[in-house]
Amino acid sequence: MSFLVGDFDRSRAGALRKFCPWKSARVLQDVSLDMLWEAGKRLILLDVDHTIVKWHEEEFSAEVLDWVASAKARGFQLRILSNTRHPQRLARLSAQIGIPTKNGKFKPSPEMYKEALKETGIGAGQAVMIGDQIMTDILGANRTGIDGIWLQKMDGPEFAGTKINRVIERIIMSVLYRTLVPSSDEATVAPSRLLDRPIVRQFAKFLAVGALSFLIDTSIRLLLMRKLHIGAELASTVWGQGLMDRFPNLVNWYASEPGQAFAPVAFFCGSFIATFNSFLLNRYLTFKIKEKTDAGKQLLRVLLVSYTGLAINVVISSLFFGIIPGHKTISLVLASVIGAGVAAFWNFAGQKYFAFRVHERP
Repeated sequence: MSFLVGDFDRSRAGALRKFCPWKSARVLQDVSLDMLWEAGKRLILLDVDHTIVKWHEEEFSAEVLDWVASAKARGFQLRILSNTRHPQRLARLSAQIGIPTKNGKFKPSPEMYKEALKETGIGAGQAVMIGDQIMTDILGANRTGIDGIWLQKMDGPEFAGTKINRVIERIIMSVLYRTLVPSSDEATVAPSRLLDRPIVRQFAKFLAVGALSFLIDTSIRLLLMRKLHIGAELASTVWGQGLMDRFPNLVNWYASEPGQAFAPVAFFCGSFIATFNSFLLNRYLTFKIKEKTDAGKQLLRVLLVSYTGLAINVVISSLFFGIIPGHKTISLVLASVIGAGVAAFWNFAGQKYFAFRVHERP
């Protein structure tokens, strides 16, 4: 899906209103300062990575520096809002470009936006947020009542978590582009609706089945890890200690306590049952398989794909089991989400293009 430039009619965005930008532009220097001033804007909030500088880099382009200098000369106040986990780099960038930064709860939380408004004494209606991400920059701005300008991402690599956001962003924008009034230099024909494409509808069904299977998977994991007891102790602690005592060389490389030692077993049980639920529903609903011809071969292919995805799920879930120290239940759910998300992309591609390729119906 190509990036389009123009103004968005947010009154037509419906349930996606919070994700809808005010305008879109290809690069920062394409945003007209005259237009912003005439629109009553006096505070410009800027994202960092892929908005004013590439990810992990610290050299601003001459065009960005000129635009910032012109904004300051015009009388705008500027602030940087960044979700960076590298405050030292952010401080160096701030000093180099001469714009103060705001720290706080990560976007799309309104916290940093509100702090910038309070610090400058400027109202939300007189502020504008400029950034390259719908899921953080634009959503956070809309939650605060600030207009957002969405920029096309700069070329170059980006953070792994951002790549996940981009997938969601593309789906959302395939709908929101219908509210776009293109600029004069853009094609007047809107891109084909992503949701009208058979593969996207098919993937939507796959995700719905996956959501049900994820609920089954996570419920079983929670039952085995956090709800089931043997006497006064969690069953996962008792069984995990048994694994550590019996297989120390195998367990010690990934676990430092009994609950973590038992986690792969609980994850396997949940994923095993959820896998068969997904197979049955995807076979009849997603890929519409009616015939019994070659059912055995088809099942073997599905199992090969599914259990490879299961291995991916278990490994990733186990590695992220302690992602938030001191919060085992939340960590368990987050680990399940991450593992299931990665496995979902693998499973869809494998089932569509390998397991059900011959038998698929339109």
